[in-house]
Amino acid sequence: TDRIVFDIFSPPVASRIYTYASVAAYEAGRHSDSTLLTLSGQLNGLGALPLPDSGKVYSFALAAHQALYRTGKALIFSEDVLQLYYDSVARELRDSGIPSDVYERSIAFGDSVSKAVLKWASGDNYKQTRSFPKYTIMNDEYSWKPTPPAYMDAVEPHWNKIRPFVLDSANQFKPAPPVAFSKEKGSAFYKLAEEVYQIRNNITPEQKWIASFWDCNPFMMNVNGHVMFANKKISPGGHWINITGNASRKQRLNTARSAEAYVLVALSLADGFIS
Repeated sequence: TDRIVFDIFSPPVASRIYTYASVAAYEAGRHSDSTLLTLSGQLNGLGALPLPDSGKVYSFALAAHQALYRTGKALIFSEDVLQLYYDSVARELRDSGIPSDVYERSIAFGDSVSKAVLKWASGDNYKQTRSFPKYTIMNDEYSWKPTPPAYMDAVEPHWNKIRPFVLDSANQFKPAPPVAFSKEKGSAFYKLAEEVYQIRNNITPEQKWIASFWDCNPFMMNVNGHVMFANKKISPGGHWINITGNASRKQRLNTARSAEAYVLVALSLADGFIS
């Protein structure tokens, strides 16, 4: 999450990173719990994944950590900082008393799962969408337009062309359209705008704290006189990933069950953005 914030990935792209990394961690770590089923054959395009050698001892928690690291590292920019964090955790695990052969075998298994997941990820149309045209700005009153101070581009206008994970297409569950734009007093849109305006003008400290907690704008522009600067913050998907972590700790889940919680949340987030 820290790397995603630092590298300024948009919320949809962040959801993609979380999901592939979570799938890799789950598939490498699930073997410690025989009740957990593979996602192979359940997610679109995901074929058979590497399996551990029967009769050999593994630390599947270590394998999950390795798969998460290798997959995440391949999908971000600031790899060097992630490497430092990984090295510190790897030393801690190595010093915990894991036999060297189990350690190396677990690392290799995590790497093999990550390699397979990244190969699957390469076919989701993400690279192709990087060269698609930008959003065409419309002249009507009700369409989206860039706003000051940054006049930033529309975020991922072609994201519905990314391969979904569980949905059959971006159109399987069409969201309801937004309330129709209207400047007429008494209209549904006017009432919603008026509600926001009045709350903003009479905001209580509690409401401000709640709003700050749910503020997931990953690149907030600030203007102070002639100076403009940005605050990097967590994305909406990252917010729910953090909530999943808090819930997992509260329930004292083990590595495999935590990985299950993360992957289910991540899959939901990713397909939600695509839809």
